[in-house]
Amino acid sequence: MRNVSLGLLASVTLLVLAASPARAQVHWDGPLLVSPGTPAGWGIFLVDPGPGPHDGIGVLSTWRASDAPGSLGYRVGLAEGRGGDLTVYGGMDVSGNLVRASADFPLDVIWVGGVGAGVGKDVILSFPLGASLGRDFQADGVWFNPYFTPRVVLDAEFGSTRRRDGMDLGFAVDLGIDVAFDPGWAIRFAGSLGDRRGLAVGVNFRLR
Repeated sequence: MRNVSLGLLASVTLLVLAASPARAQVHWDGPLLVSPGTPAGWGIFLVDPGPGPHDGIGVLSTWRASDAPGSLGYRVGLAEGRGGDLTVYGGMDVSGNLVRASADFPLDVIWVGGVGAGVGKDVILSFPLGASLGRDFQADGVWFNPYFTPRVVLDAEFGSTRRRDGMDLGFAVDLGIDVAFDPGWAIRFAGSLGDRRGLAVGVNFRLR
């Protein structure tokens, strides 16, 4: 299982870095950072909202009162998009159980949805809906939670720099892994592919 986790981590890095940015606007859900074992608490992340030669980096803060699924997750961030434009973005996610891991099926599966916006020169509202599949396990005192999150996303874009306002339906997949050496905190890493292109790496702290 450790080899599986390391392979997943390597795949996330290679695939996301090889991807070209889809759009100039920063999307609040790239990556979504929701898995069947998302830890509660406060998270702080360094993000790249769209890996490419003209994109910048940003910071993201998240909060969740209890472990997912079954709890609301909140986020707010600030990032430099394509061309150096500063974007404020944020959103809320919700999730629930679909399938629990068993002898017949090795993965936990949850449904996940959300609503959020990115506000820069233009405004983009995004509504993702999909599933997250993963499995947490321990090895040599270390907790691992690899996962992937396929989803459809409805985007509504408005702004003066667009030729016309409009709505688009897209598809994205997150690949991620959470690693914890202590119950009080975890390292989280995720990348988005498809109609979302982004990277996030950070630390999550339980505050109670």
